[in-house]
Amino acid sequence: MSKRAKRIESMDSGGPFAGRYALAIGMFDGFHRGHKRVLEKCVSLAKRLGAKPAILTFDPHPSAVVKMPYPPAEMLFDPRSRARMFLDAGAESVFVKKFDKKFASSSARKFAEGLSKKFPKLCAIVTGENFLFGRNAEGDAKTMREICGETGWKYAAVPRVKSGGRRISSTRLREALKRGDMPLYKRLAGRPYEAAGKVESGRRIGRKLGFPTLNLPWNPACKPPYGAYAGEVVDVGGKAFPAVVGYGTAPSAGGEKPLIEAHVLGGTKLKTGSQIGVRLLKFLRPQAKFPTLEDLERQIAADAREAKKFFRGMRARAKTKKWTQ
Repeated sequence: MSKRAKRIESMDSGGPFAGRYALAIGMFDGFHRGHKRVLEKCVSLAKRLGAKPAILTFDPHPSAVVKMPYPPAEMLFDPRSRARMFLDAGAESVFVKKFDKKFASSSARKFAEGLSKKFPKLCAIVTGENFLFGRNAEGDAKTMREICGETGWKYAAVPRVKSGGRRISSTRLREALKRGDMPLYKRLAGRPYEAAGKVESGRRIGRKLGFPTLNLPWNPACKPPYGAYAGEVVDVGGKAFPAVVGYGTAPSAGGEKPLIEAHVLGGTKLKTGSQIGVRLLKFLRPQAKFPTLEDLERQIAADAREAKKFFRGMRARAKTKKWTQ
């Protein structure tokens, strides 16, 4: 994990960055299928130009700084979680620029000048075709193409990706997540919703009830509904284990902060301190407070049965698909 962390740089405290870079620029919250296309184009362009593919992203979201006709965006993932996705998908480095009022007041040309200073050997820029930048969003893809023509940088604006006849966007991801529509989230993102972090010790109530859990603090701005899920626990090697997952404040156990509690259905050697991912695949029921631990135990057992039923169905569908191919 430390090797990965060294590839996350601050645009404000670091630089100039001496490498020859191709930059994919954007917020990329949720890193959906459209975002992935932008990075894929950046990687292919970097390979052709003998450069390193990298992502330049921002924190916080511009809507948290600049007044817009809609409320500030509730981010799906924090900068470090987003950076993990970018690096896993092929970026060699991730640069994070603080988005504040001073930066928001900079012109589109000023933004380009800043890139020249921070990346003296910058050779290419890739964005989505709906990319906006500069004071009052005065710059767009056409503006960036003009600037790149003047500076000698290659430029590519990647077309939007659609699903169900509508453009895939971070907004659609947030809407699906808030509804607990995990299949739709997966279709839009191209992968399941996944929380990641280090397992922490808990109150061991699940263990006493016969359902030991891996506990992961998880408190993003945009949250899935509190409740029970069929899910998977993923180890650092990428191996996934079927699980029944509780997400919420654990009211029956006197909890307060949002916490993921994952019970691996077949048992696991993962423990406190392990680095894991937890995928939420299907929403089973809303969070509830149970009057006794016996009631809680019965409900967890029922949730585990539902999760097992979900995985049996998933295996059957996969087998049918294999037979028909």
